Amino acid sequence: MGLIKLVLLILWPQSISAFLATTANHKQKISLSTRTRLQEKSRSVFLDPTLADNRIRSLFAWVSRALDGEDEYNNIMAGFAAVFGTNLPPDSDLIKMAERAEKLFQGEEVLIGAPIHRFEREQASLGAMGAGQWTGQWKTRPHALLDVSNMTSVDDWIQQLPRGCKRTLKKANSQNFTVTSKPILGKKPAPHSSFAHFRCVVEHEVRLIANIEGDVEGFFSALAEAVSRYIGTTRMTGVIQEYRNADGKIIAFAHEVQKARTVRGQWFYADDEASKSYVWFHSVQELVKRAIESDAIDTVDLGPSGSDAFSELKAKYGFESIDDWPSFADYTSGPFYYEGNDEDLSDDEDRERMLKLLRMLGM
Repeated sequence: MGLIKLVLLILWPQSISAFLATTANHKQKISLSTRTRLQEKSRSVFLDPTLADNRIRSLFAWVSRALDGEDEYNNIMAGFAAVFGTNLPPDSDLIKMAERAEKLFQGEEVLIGAPIHRFEREQASLGAMGAGQWTGQWKTRPHALLDVSNMTSVDDWIQQLPRGCKRTLKKANSQNFTVTSKPILGKKPAPHSSFAHFRCVVEHEVRLIANIEGDVEGFFSALAEAVSRYIGTTRMTGVIQEYRNADGKIIAFAHEVQKARTVRGQWFYADDEASKSYVWFHSVQELVKRAIESDAIDTVDLGPSGSDAFSELKAKYGFESIDDWPSFADYTSGPFYYEGNDEDLSDDEDRERMLKLLRMLGM
């Protein structure tokens, strides 16, 4: 990839909070400052759109400072300049900020997420789940659904699949990775709010969006999307299926949410290693398996697809894209489902008001 030239102004027009507010599909608010205190003079900065692990870590360290309430880091474009810039002086304010953030980096798997209340996590999840359509507020994109109500085991599902899909699942089941289920609890950091998980999101988005050599704009759009998606998934409710390779490194995670009689495959992010190990296919198989084994689930929802090709891929595995999906996927007859105990069960006034509002909206 070549270099891209930009002019860094004293106040770059997009702070992290403003950027997230305009790009997050799940329509949630991020409570960060909308100003930055950078004192850099105007200068041309050359950005090298090359992804490396040390750069992902530096970007994570920068974002961590912003999420921790340090206003001067609340500037995603300045973060890009600090991490990917090639001609900033060593004594530049941006370089000093990046170095300070790096010193505060706590480790590969240290959780940095905010201890968000359960009802706030539920509220943050509704937009991405498509609640706008089941409440009659607006129409979302078609969702890919699989009816499991008449299936007795995962073999019932596999037997219906084309031969090529069966071969793919066989390869997925032969991989040497381990999977751990981790619930997202109220008033605790999300179990996927670490650098290791951030790496999965960044590599996934860059691979997906900037898939053409030399696509500089796509590269930085992918990075910005990755920051948005990382913050989004770590604010939501549900459970994480965490994948590790034979060396114990986190290589992917699937984020699932169950409400009423539907389980939603909400998000999936995988690093470059996992993309070659059939992890996504394994995660879909296991989601279907758990749904079939549960008496409380009738439908598996893989949500909308970003492309026709992905819709076609889901269709090969039995997931039909349906416009009027709320008529088939029951999200309204019951609450969010939590397995085990969650200490955040207090019925304070704020939570009660939120529950009453959700019930009024049929959520």
